[in-house]
Amino acid sequence: MSGVNTARPDRTTLLQCRAGKAWLLLLVLILVTSVAAGYALYRSNLHWFETNKAEETATALRLVEAMVANYTEIRSGLHADDAPVPATFRAHAIDRFNTARDSDHQLQMDWLGIPGREIATAPQDETTAAAIREAARTGRSTPRSEWLPRDGELMFRTIAPSVASQQACVDCHNLYVADGTPWQLGDVMGAFVIDIPAAGFLSAARRDAAVSGGVLFLVLATVSGLILFLQHRRQQAEILASANAEQARSASEGRRIAEAASSAKSRFLALMSHELRTPLNAILGFSEVMTRETMGPIPARYADYAQDIHKSGQHLLTVISDILDLARAESGHLRLSTQEITLEEAVGPCLRLIRPRAEQQKISVAAKLPKDLRLDADLTKLRQAVLNLLSNAVKFTPEGGRILVTAELRDDGALAIAIIDSGIGIKPEDIPQALTPFERLEAAEQIEGTGLGLPLAKVLAELHGGTLELEGLAEGGTRVTLVLPAERVHLEAGGEAGPVSGGVEPRMAAMPER
Repeated sequence: MSGVNTARPDRTTLLQCRAGKAWLLLLVLILVTSVAAGYALYRSNLHWFETNKAEETATALRLVEAMVANYTEIRSGLHADDAPVPATFRAHAIDRFNTARDSDHQLQMDWLGIPGREIATAPQDETTAAAIREAARTGRSTPRSEWLPRDGELMFRTIAPSVASQQACVDCHNLYVADGTPWQLGDVMGAFVIDIPAAGFLSAARRDAAVSGGVLFLVLATVSGLILFLQHRRQQAEILASANAEQARSASEGRRIAEAASSAKSRFLALMSHELRTPLNAILGFSEVMTRETMGPIPARYADYAQDIHKSGQHLLTVISDILDLARAESGHLRLSTQEITLEEAVGPCLRLIRPRAEQQKISVAAKLPKDLRLDADLTKLRQAVLNLLSNAVKFTPEGGRILVTAELRDDGALAIAIIDSGIGIKPEDIPQALTPFERLEAAEQIEGTGLGLPLAKVLAELHGGTLELEGLAEGGTRVTLVLPAERVHLEAGGEAGPVSGGVEPRMAAMPER
């Protein structure tokens, strides 16, 4: 219907909407923030390590320097020239310090001389050698720390220049290093080198940074995603509510338009029915007068013409009545005039009315109906439905065929009135088309009709609360069953099935068409 808006509301997913795309960009920002936070945590741990180890290193250096200075003063005061020189004492003290510590995790200390002027141990790598030379050249005694690789792992190394602060120490060094420039007080004579293994700490720091960054990313992503999801659901609910309201308004408007159109159609059909019936009745009346030669004899040729006019007028009157009944049924204006009747009263007159036409086509018509059934139905409309079905059976059954009418009670108490013919049959896929008004099957195009017989019978059956069943038979032919609900059927005791005869003639002008 053109007046009804059938558009569906936009049911996009979260990732398809603008909020979802914004969330994806937010995830990128959260990822960058989490990486930056993890890196900041790593750098913070690294700074803590450097600061902590620098303090630990300074404490160790002060202890060693104090021990060596004290030893030097005692040695000089006792004039114990045969005692180990301070450098040897220092070397033994450092060795015992290192031996007492866990070399895999704690700091390791050494004392290295200036390259080329060392007493015992020279630097093993160029970086340390260059640092000691630079300290000796400038006289700066400030310790310096840096990260250096050793055996494939990073270590934290502190190089603290050793300054000659006692004359006994200077004399001792000059004694052992006689060549070259003599040492003087205040000279940088070497450096303490302290190595701190850091592989375990760095691994833990990286792991903590990665875990912290990952947790931060998950928390921020989850919270932001949940907020956006709830907002999206709320927006979708608002959109859906708005769409439902609009659809309800459109449906209401559509119903109003449909009801107005149906009412207009009913008024139009009623008007046209009246306007067509009036001249048509005149045509039927005058053609009947001419056929019967009431006003005097007429030529035989004109009598035939008058008979054709009368038959055509009856056919047109039937079509008009069927169209009007369908229109009334669709608009809900077709009403039943229910009364208690017998099955024979409904079916018998239809059989007698259809039998002459069947005999003209040499079609046998038989019926097997129970005599003990009474129905609550509209007699006229039920006869009209049965007569439509019988007319179709005769129309679509070839010469020499058979038509059987039966009626039986089903298990649920419903009454099934079946009309079985040996005609052209019907395919299952053609049944919906056969039940549609004004639709004609390809196999029935050569047979005259308007396509209203079956649809009108179906409407009349449904008006009684029943159904119309249509099926093609495997051996050829068609079975059409008009089913009336159990509440309209009453069974009298002592009855039996048998042929039907007698009854009241139906008040119909002509046989309806399929």
